[in-house]
Amino acid sequence: MNDSAPTSPAAPQASGSAPATFYSIVYPSAQHEAAAVPQDLAAVFHDLFLQSIFDTVYASFLPREQPAYFVASRSDDEAPYRAEVLQILQNLFRTPLQDLDVVRYRQDALRDLQQTALLRAVQRFQQALRDMREQLRRADKAYNVIEGQRWFVDAVLTYGHALQALHQALDAADVHSQAWLAVRAHLAQLLDAQAQRLRMQQAQALVDDLGRLRYAVRIDGTTVTVLQDPGEPDYTAIIADTFARFRQGEVKDYRTQFAASSGLNHVEGQILDRVALLFPEVFARLAQFRREQDGFAEERVLRLDRELAWYVSWLDATQRLTRAGLPVCFPRLTTQQGQIDARDAYDMALARQRIDAQQPVVLNDFALLGQERMIVVTGPNHGGKTTLARTFGQLHHLAALGLSVAARSASLLLFDRLFTHFERVEDIHNQRGKLQDDLVRMHRILQLATDRSVVLMNEIFSSTTLDDALWLARRIMQRLSEIGAACVFVTFLDELAAFDAHTVSMVGTVDADDPTIRTFKVVRRAADGKSYALALARKFGVTREQLLERIPA
Repeated sequence: MNDSAPTSPAAPQASGSAPATFYSIVYPSAQHEAAAVPQDLAAVFHDLFLQSIFDTVYASFLPREQPAYFVASRSDDEAPYRAEVLQILQNLFRTPLQDLDVVRYRQDALRDLQQTALLRAVQRFQQALRDMREQLRRADKAYNVIEGQRWFVDAVLTYGHALQALHQALDAADVHSQAWLAVRAHLAQLLDAQAQRLRMQQAQALVDDLGRLRYAVRIDGTTVTVLQDPGEPDYTAIIADTFARFRQGEVKDYRTQFAASSGLNHVEGQILDRVALLFPEVFARLAQFRREQDGFAEERVLRLDRELAWYVSWLDATQRLTRAGLPVCFPRLTTQQGQIDARDAYDMALARQRIDAQQPVVLNDFALLGQERMIVVTGPNHGGKTTLARTFGQLHHLAALGLSVAARSASLLLFDRLFTHFERVEDIHNQRGKLQDDLVRMHRILQLATDRSVVLMNEIFSSTTLDDALWLARRIMQRLSEIGAACVFVTFLDELAAFDAHTVSMVGTVDADDPTIRTFKVVRRAADGKSYALALARKFGVTREQLLERIPA
């Protein structure tokens, strides 16, 4: 995989050096986060099929529909957490970065996380925090106060053990990224803090002391009496030992298992309250621990858990591609034009569909090097032209998020804005015709685009005459050439393929033996002006000669 571009002199810290104070797994500092502002990218997401890609990434965090027989009292306790994580993911996906340092920060963190042992440790950490949240919910919802206090102790221990396990995994892993080095240092600091060590000692002491309590329960009809331990032997163990000799092979276990999800019933709760009266010192410490340790989980650790969902979900999505034999890489990014180059790139959304259908995925190359600024893509309809434009846009957007991209290797532009101008159905609400709407949208792009922008245009001006379409397209291309933006222009107008010295021509190809078969390979060569309409007409028997032969004399 390719490395990202070297960080600028203002980089917050070189990868692998002494860790800075940990702030976030996706931003090196609060200043970097403040500089990254989510954008309105609805049109871009639609045109590039990015929404389809991202929907699969955070599908598990979307609201879950409950069946008709769902009982209202059985609430979805994780729904608020999933909603919070979903909001984080959506904000991250619509916030392309402007800072090479932050891009590298994320790339390095994701690269480290590809280590199988570390990824599994992170997933165990996430599961532990899910368990902690469940225990805290039980602590808050428990009908019996003492039961809730005991669940709280479990939550504290689960949290502490999760920190220890993740820190041990990071110690054992070969991590080099600033993000993970900072996480490791921060966890070490938390674990070594006197407050955390005392909290864990107290929690474990409570569990041990509660486990050593012995008492007796006497049941006489409807009367239940709780007594001090009479010192009698444990008849359960004696009976089990006596009948163990009769066990032969696998036998059915008739013991009733305690279901933690059910909680204590009112009788069990009253028994527990009376046990607390027998052992006031232990239960007083339990109540005091609950009061004093409220809010024990550190905010940065909770944020780490939520932000890790972004990395882990993206790894799940890309691993599905690599398992199908498709390449994925970390692109090199630059803020300078003339260094765009991708090898074996593909449309990620289309690839998922092809994998599901067990069909091959076609890989393509593209480049804009030196003074080249615009790719004009021509060729037969349904031959992969629009797919190439989408691929170009997908790679640039994903790279600007600091994520891996769908290509074997890539050098891409860290753009300031990404614009798409794809065909739209006529909208009766805006009171504009299709041509006017095309011009209004294109005018806005030309006003905002700079020499660091990426502009993708797909079959525009198809609603006007050929001469008018050529005239308008050349005016727009001239303006974009003056701006110096990186462009991909998918068009049926072959005359545009040799517009100027900054223009690169790419053509969708067909099978050499049968021009009706599209290869979906788009190659760099001069436009040939062939639409292959006659070949298609001949294939389906609708040429003039074929029709005349079928018409009765």
